[in-house]
Amino acid sequence: MKTHWEFKIESVTHKSEKQIITGAEVRQIGPGIPENMDLFVKRRGKPGQLVKNDDQIDLDEPGIEKFYSQESSSEAGFYGPII
Repeated sequence: MKTHWEFKIESVTHKSEKQIITGAEVRQIGPGIPENMDLFVKRRGKPGQLVKNDDQIDLDEPGIEKFYSQESSSEAGFYGPII
C-alpha cells in the first residue's frame, strides 16, 4: 500500500500522504497560488484541465499530476500569439 503520492506544482515535486487532494489544498502548498490565478492540472496524454477549489484530484491515476497556474483571462496551454 502506498504511503505517499508525488505530484508537481510549477515543476517542483511535492509529496502528499493523501491520495485525494483538493484544488484549495494545492493552492496552499509552497509559495501558494493566489485566487486571482486559475489552477490547472496536466496528466499524461491529456490537455490541461481547470481545477476549482472544491475539485478533488486523485493522485493515484497513472503518471504524475502536474499543476500549474495562469492568469484567469488566459486559455490553458496558451502563452500568447505566435508571430
